[in-house]
Amino acid sequence: MFTDLLILFASIIGLWIGAELITRSAIKIAKSLVLSEGFVGLTIVALGTSFPEITMSFTGAIQKLSGQSDPSSIVVGNVLGSSINQLTLVLALAGLLKVMNFHKNRVFLDSAFSVAAVVALYVMAQDGLISRQEGLLSILFYLMYILFLSRRSFMEKLHSKIKGKIARRKIKWQDIFKLILGLVVIAKASSMVLSKGVILASQLGISEATVGILILGFGSSLPELIISINAAIKGALALSVSNLVGSVVVNVFVALGSGAAIAGWNVERRLVEFDIPYLLFSVVVVVLFILTKNKLERNESLLILFLYLIYVSLKTTGF
Repeated sequence: MFTDLLILFASIIGLWIGAELITRSAIKIAKSLVLSEGFVGLTIVALGTSFPEITMSFTGAIQKLSGQSDPSSIVVGNVLGSSINQLTLVLALAGLLKVMNFHKNRVFLDSAFSVAAVVALYVMAQDGLISRQEGLLSILFYLMYILFLSRRSFMEKLHSKIKGKIARRKIKWQDIFKLILGLVVIAKASSMVLSKGVILASQLGISEATVGILILGFGSSLPELIISINAAIKGALALSVSNLVGSVVVNVFVALGSGAAIAGWNVERRLVEFDIPYLLFSVVVVVLFILTKNKLERNESLLILFLYLIYVSLKTTGF
């Protein structure tokens, strides 16, 4: 068991390294194309940091389709655990480092998409199955989301151009190489994480969903943790919050959606009755804190951190 645990954590580190390579190179490429900070956070950074969930979902779907195994519980658990970590632990730690001020209209729209994504997940999972049709619909919703963000980014870009703030740079081949390398690393690591996660659950006598939520979910959210804390320290608040909000949308519509479109996911009843509602509750609490004062103060960040601690405590006691 020790060897499997060691390989699992090494693979999680591989996910983090791959996500870092993807995210850093993608940000540089996006800035060369003069995309807005908010757009970069909601799309490119969110996709890059959510790539562990996306690749694990895709790998799991291939395994299920080929009849090797059915990793539905560990994949769905990973997405839920990662999303709850991002909205509670990661956002709280970033908020404790620095009080965050927001543009009300922008945050309202971004948060609305996040709430809508979790509500859609709850509705889709009611029958215990996220079907292929629902997976395709999720991807369609994400494409509509991207179109909306692209239009807003275009208007921001046009505004900057009018003010003479736009400065286009040449894309470096090193950034493209790092992007491709990150994709290769994360694809291999995700396959190892899935296989060792299933073995570990069997050896410890706990459910695959619990392994996905507590171990893989935390490991998958490490890229968001590092990106958001660095962004908060450097004052790039739009990138920090946009990354977290965007990652929840990506997790639901792209990570779960892409895998479901291939093979469909079975969803355990307790995830529908507790974990998904808890994720929705966390999203709503965070949104209310942000919108009431157009900022997230340290005492509110502390309360959000308690949401994470309560959730972990309940899950470790078998809830």
